[in-house]
Amino acid sequence: MKPSKRFRGMGSVATVALALTAALAGCGTSGAKIGVREATARADADGVQRVDVNVHSFYFDPNRITVEAGKPVELTLHFKPLFTPHNMTCDARDAGIDIDRSVGIISFNHTKHVRFTPTKPGEYDFYCGVDSHMKKGMTGTIVVR
Repeated sequence: MKPSKRFRGMGSVATVALALTAALAGCGTSGAKIGVREATARADADGVQRVDVNVHSFYFDPNRITVEAGKPVELTLHFKPLFTPHNMTCDARDAGIDIDRSVGIISFNHTKHVRFTPTKPGEYDFYCGVDSHMKKGMTGTIVVR
């Protein structure tokens, strides 16, 4: 049986729709494939060290952030995926770093700010704690000097 003209192109349309849905749902590059992308915070006139962090599926850019101890830090988190919830978590309270910021579904270009003052030099891991995102490489390091 030959398909009608109306439905002949539907296979291609369905394939494109499925691919678009997967992309919008957060099926993206694994952080394990990205490599290190580093940023060193520079203090503004007000003394606050600022860094912009793009939160993608499934990686942070930058994923290595260097800051100075004893000076306040502000991270501006730009959540890029549309339908995939993400967060940024870093639990290093003994070093003055306590981050737990997240967005839920329908969050494209959503921005959140995180402020902390690191007190102790060292390297502190951060990650996305949603589902298996950390296993997919959605991790990073805050280096305090």
